[in-house]
Amino acid sequence: MVDKTRNPTGWGYVEDALGAAERKAIAPMAGALFGGGLPDAQAAPAAEAIALPDSRLRVPDALSGWVSTGHADRLLHARGRSFPDLVELRGDALADVPDAVAEPGNEQELMAVLDWCDSRRYAVIPFGGGSSVVGGVTPEGVGDVAAVVTLSLQKMRAVHAIDARSATVHADAGILGPDLEAAVKHQGLAVRHFPQSYFHSSLGGWVATRGAGHFSTQHAKIEDRVQALRIILPDGRICQTQRLPAGSVGVDPNRLWCGSEGTLGVISQVWLRCVQAPSLRDGCGIAFARFEDALEAARTMLQSGIYPTQLRILDPYEHMVSRMVAGKPAQGALMVLAFESAGAPVGPQMAAAHEIAQQHGGSIQDSAGEESTGDWKNTFFRQPYLRDAMLDHAVVLDTFETAVLWSQVPAAYHGIREAVIKALEAECGGGAVTCRVTHAYPDGCCLYFGFFAAGRRGSLNSQWQAIRDAAAAAVAEYGGTASHHHAMGRTHRGYAREELPEAFIDALHGARARLDPRGIMNPGLLPDA
Repeated sequence: MVDKTRNPTGWGYVEDALGAAERKAIAPMAGALFGGGLPDAQAAPAAEAIALPDSRLRVPDALSGWVSTGHADRLLHARGRSFPDLVELRGDALADVPDAVAEPGNEQELMAVLDWCDSRRYAVIPFGGGSSVVGGVTPEGVGDVAAVVTLSLQKMRAVHAIDARSATVHADAGILGPDLEAAVKHQGLAVRHFPQSYFHSSLGGWVATRGAGHFSTQHAKIEDRVQALRIILPDGRICQTQRLPAGSVGVDPNRLWCGSEGTLGVISQVWLRCVQAPSLRDGCGIAFARFEDALEAARTMLQSGIYPTQLRILDPYEHMVSRMVAGKPAQGALMVLAFESAGAPVGPQMAAAHEIAQQHGGSIQDSAGEESTGDWKNTFFRQPYLRDAMLDHAVVLDTFETAVLWSQVPAAYHGIREAVIKALEAECGGGAVTCRVTHAYPDGCCLYFGFFAAGRRGSLNSQWQAIRDAAAAAVAEYGGTASHHHAMGRTHRGYAREELPEAFIDALHGARARLDPRGIMNPGLLPDA
C-alpha cells in the first residue's frame, strides 16, 4: 500500500500535489494559452471547515469497528473527482453526502453491512479509489431512501492467488493499481493497465466502470482482461463466474457486471488476465505537420495488422500544452508509438510502422522523440494535479472523450472542437481546446478532448455544464459514444437514454429487480426504464 494521504478536497494524494514553484507558473501559463489575466489563487478550504448535514442513522455496535459517521470519512467519500465535484468541495457546506462510510476488511464484514442496509433500505454506493469523473460515487438523486452508506473497498486488497501458467491473478476488488502490479511482478507477470488514475484507483473500480489503460491497442479495455468475477448481492447471495479462457454458454455473465457501476451488486473479487512481463521495448515520437495525417497513418497501421502496445496522437494544441508544461516549444502533431513483448522481436513491427508513418508525412524522431514522449508521460499523470491548481484561479477546465468510426474522423474532430470553442466563447469569452487520440482500433478511435478558459467564481459549474452540453450534442451529431472509458455515472445518465436501446435499458432494470429487489445499490444511476 502507498503510504500517502488522500486529498479530501482535491485529486490524488496531498504529497503529490503541485509545489509552490509549479503553482507560481500556473497563472502565466494559463494566460498564455487563452489570453488575459487570472484572479489571484484561492485555495480549497480546510476539510474540517466544510459543513456537512447530520447523519441520519445510528451504527449498530456490531458494525462500529468498520462503519463510521465521522466528518472526515464522510467528506472524503462524499464526491468523486469531477470538475463539479471539486467546485462543490471548495464551498463552505456540502449537501448530498453519505450518512456513514463502511470500510469492511473482508467479505463477512461486507455482507454484514449489506444485510444492515438492505433490511433498513439504506442506499449503498460502492466506492473504489474515488477517482470517478462522471458522478459515479456521488450520492445525488438516490430517491426516497432512509439513509446513504458509502461502501469503501480499500481495506479489501488481498492477493489470493497467482496462476503463473495461465497468466492470471486473483485479487480483492479494493487493491490499488501499483499494489496489484507489484504482486504479480515476482511471478514474471505484469498487469500493464495504466489509467490516468492508476496510482489511486482500484481493480474493482476498473471493472465496474469499464475503464481503459494507456497501452491502447493491446491491453486497453479492462472488460477484455476479466476472466471471472465474484459478486456479493444485497440479500447475501454470492455469484461467482467460472474461470474460463472463453465460452459460448449463453450471454457472458462477466459482461453483465463490467460497467455496472455498483448498481447490480458489489464486485468483491476479480480474476484478471495478465501478460508476461515485457523484456523488449522500442518506442519513438513521430512528428506530423497535420493531425489529419497522423490519424490516417494510425488507421493504416491498425488495418494493416500492426498493433503497437502504445499509440497516442497529440493534436498541435495538445502537443503545445504538453511541451509548454515542460518549458519547451512544439509545432504540429505528435504520435507516441511503442512496441513491447516478452521475447518476440519488436524491430520488424516498428520498422513497418515507421514506413507507414513516413508515407503519410511523418518524421521519425530519435532523442528528440524520446524527450517529447517523456514530456507527455510526465504531463499525463500530473494533469489532474494541474487541474486543481488552475481551479484555484477560477479556471473552467475539464476533459471528455468519445469513440467514433474512422469514416467520421477527422470530421468529428473538427466539428466537436468547433462546437466547444463556440461554447467557450459564449460562456467565458474565449478559451482553448485540445485533443489527443488515446485508443485506436481497426474500425475507429477514441478522441479525448480537453478545454479550459477563465471562469467566474460563483458560476463555474453553470459555465461547465453549458460547455459540456454543447460537447455532448456535438458528439451525438457525429455518432460518437458519450463515454469511451470514463463510465456513465450521473454525468452521462441522460445521454445514455439516446445511446442504449430501450429494450436493453428495460433488461437492465429487470436484472436489477432480481439481483437487488429493494433497489438499494447506487440508486439513481441507471437510466430510467
